Amino acid sequence: MNFSVQDWIGYLREGQSAAGFPLIVGGLVLMLFGWRLWKVCVVISFGLIGTLIAAQLIGPRAHQFTYALVCGVGLGLLSYWPVNYAIGVLGGLLGALVTHFYLEKLGLSDGTLWALIGAAFVACTAFAVLNRRHVVILVTAFLGALLLLSGLTSWALTVPTIYGSFRSMAAWSVIVVPFLVLVPTVMSCFYQIAEVRRLRIEL
Repeated sequence: MNFSVQDWIGYLREGQSAAGFPLIVGGLVLMLFGWRLWKVCVVISFGLIGTLIAAQLIGPRAHQFTYALVCGVGLGLLSYWPVNYAIGVLGGLLGALVTHFYLEKLGLSDGTLWALIGAAFVACTAFAVLNRRHVVILVTAFLGALLLLSGLTSWALTVPTIYGSFRSMAAWSVIVVPFLVLVPTVMSCFYQIAEVRRLRIEL
């Protein structure tokens, strides 16, 4: 069972349906117009990454959220100036996360696992630098799909009978959750690529 997915479902349920609307709106905006807002997306993404990493390193202590938020804001601001290179690093991080998501199920040793994750990070970063336009679209489509799925989930979880179904689906998250994210991501990618080509805009 993937506990990160379980935790996220629990968090969405505790937040009630109020969080659903802004998540859905934000997800649709990124899926439709992400290529126009890609610099903002990069900054926000690094801010979230910094917040999550700081929260893990600080651990449960007083003012944990405040310290983590400050670290996240700092990392987000640092990524603004070299944003053309930061998108490459962000692409590498997403590639490394996806690699870790699947390889950790194989029971590899820590050294082998982290070596493969490091190789995936380098390869994905290089690809992102060389293909910035497609990576910008992929990243914004992926983030938009996550927000949209989270918003729809928060609404669905208000029905008690559906909550158990979602927890069961999360137990099979190696297949189900990636598929649910992949479908809107691919649809958004095709739409954004068509818009960029139609308007002949260079990212």
